[in-house]
Amino acid sequence: MTGVDSRDQGAAPERIAALLADTANGLETGAAPVDAVVRAGRRHRARRRTATAVAAVVLAGTTGTLALTNLPGGDDRSAPAQPAPADERRVFLPQISTVAYGMTGDARWAVTVQVWSAPRDKAEAVEQTEAMADWGLTPATSGSPSDLVGRTSYFVIRAYGPQNATNDELTTRLVDSGSTSRLPWPKGTEVEALPQPLTGKDGPNRLVVGTVPTTAKQVACHWKDGSTTLADRAPDNAPLRPTKAVIRSVRDFPTANWFVCASPGAAAYESAEVTE
Repeated sequence: MTGVDSRDQGAAPERIAALLADTANGLETGAAPVDAVVRAGRRHRARRRTATAVAAVVLAGTTGTLALTNLPGGDDRSAPAQPAPADERRVFLPQISTVAYGMTGDARWAVTVQVWSAPRDKAEAVEQTEAMADWGLTPATSGSPSDLVGRTSYFVIRAYGPQNATNDELTTRLVDSGSTSRLPWPKGTEVEALPQPLTGKDGPNRLVVGTVPTTAKQVACHWKDGSTTLADRAPDNAPLRPTKAVIRSVRDFPTANWFVCASPGAAAYESAEVTE
């Protein structure tokens, strides 16, 4: 995992802002509403792939159902199994999970994790790089799309804004990112914490985001004023609700769970430990 010190993303992608705003309004789901993102994030690619599929049906000279069953991997059970296409593997669209969101004073905040599946070849890697750019994201590699082949990429993003801010008024900042053939896999009571300002680019680190083993049931976040916030493990697919601290699983990130703690006051982060 490579830490990033609150890199400013500038004008944040409206798609991410809209997602976080919807989540902060209390969506009853265990992960961010990807369907809404699909309509915005894949529109131009969806048009192209849909046109290709329609053209294949027309060229086959028969109904859509019959034409598609004659494609490789269709109903012909004697045909060898075909590798799943990139779209099904979510190479060009991230799996987005909201770890936590809440209110502090008159400001709202949220933390999400995006996971992009590993491309299988350079062509997929090039298109994935373009898709990430559509979101205003740059993978943590040397800069060559080929570096993404066989590597899963993830981005941890925090968002914040006034309570009544519109979607495009929310600010997003990158907390952490990585492109790796092996996702972080903490063991025992290991904790990797990434303290952050709760809002803004600078200021006291009143928000901590990090990873813990999937076996961890509770994390204690200690603040410099001597107070402690306990983050408990939320059941998978548990409804999202405003919180000050929680541990959650993240889709397509099976090796670790993510936790978030927000300071109950003005005190800055001091330490975090697995307590259960």
